[in-house]
Amino acid sequence: MSILGPAGAPGSLRTRTFEVIFGSQSRSAKIFDSILLAAILGSVGAITLESTQETDSAAYAWLRNIEIAFTLIFTIEYVLRLWCVDRPGRYALSFFGVVDLVSIAPTYLVLLFPGSQAFGVARVLRVMRIFRIFKLVRYSRAASHVGTAIRASRHKIAVFMVAVVTIMFVAGSLMYLIEGPENGFTSIPKGVYWAIITLTTVGHGDLMPVTPLGQALASILMILGYGVVAIPTGIITAEVAAANVTRRQLLAGTETSHIEYKSSAYYSYREGIPERVILHSALKTIAGFLNAGGGTLAIGVSDHGKILGIQPDLDLKKMDTDRYVNALTTAIGNALGALAATMATVKVQSLDDREICLVEVQASPDPIYMRTSATEREFYVRINNSTRRLKGPDLVGYVIKRWS
Repeated sequence: MSILGPAGAPGSLRTRTFEVIFGSQSRSAKIFDSILLAAILGSVGAITLESTQETDSAAYAWLRNIEIAFTLIFTIEYVLRLWCVDRPGRYALSFFGVVDLVSIAPTYLVLLFPGSQAFGVARVLRVMRIFRIFKLVRYSRAASHVGTAIRASRHKIAVFMVAVVTIMFVAGSLMYLIEGPENGFTSIPKGVYWAIITLTTVGHGDLMPVTPLGQALASILMILGYGVVAIPTGIITAEVAAANVTRRQLLAGTETSHIEYKSSAYYSYREGIPERVILHSALKTIAGFLNAGGGTLAIGVSDHGKILGIQPDLDLKKMDTDRYVNALTTAIGNALGALAATMATVKVQSLDDREICLVEVQASPDPIYMRTSATEREFYVRINNSTRRLKGPDLVGYVIKRWS
């Protein structure tokens, strides 16, 4: 996923550089990513070996020279990233932009102030380079699915964590009352500390109940400790399984009454089709789902279920995924109304190493009419695997049957 658009005109050196550095589909982009990945692993390996006490002075100097060489490589990469994007400041303040800057800055501080003990602490910051390994996430669809599952289950996990914290405070307070200072539980915070290490099954052994009642409470807390790991794992696993069901349905290659494919929302794969016509087709499908039983519109997927991705849309509109989601949400609200916008969830998901846009639509409690001009409104409904326009007696009959 590219954070920003290219700074240069189509075909210019800056645009080609952008496509190589931020892209992932072309052969040049894949070669660049492979070289960068090797450099990241080499840098982490050099820093790891340099930190060992067994490293002699000659090997240390050799490893430090390697580290400086990697720093120069990453510096060139960082400068090129700033040069080829349309908004360098935004990239510099993004997560990976900050990580890249922090990971190369300490080496230059040490070079500028040799022998300065005050800047010796900057050597510790070099360990921050290991965060470059986060760029490996782009190669892992599994990581993307787990991240999506965690975001989807965050409210359930939050409720569970509140319950766990409450149990820890109650158990810690009870242990303070039961055991008392004479057995090491000198305060409620000390009791809560014991509850934390017991519930998480860590158990340092510096605090142990000696009374039968205290030991009974400890036993209960130890048993509950298994749930601390099992319950969040189960919640996330359920979300991953639900996401996999959605993926299997999308990859089935068959449009149904609840699934529709669109190759794009803006970009035309066939010459001569205006952008507004393509967007109108997507909005028409959303209106059909709203007026029927709901469904999912997958943008970036061909009619036969082939994953195309939304990158052509992003490049055409010079958008990142956040702006893309906002633009579609706004388009839904403008064409179908505020109620429709609240009932259509727009999100971008990684699928087969490409990003697609899923619009999950609920069934509307009221008829939804699509605005086609200042005075014209049209009514669409999803029938089997197609979206149909209803008017006249058919429209009246459907509305009465569906909402009366």
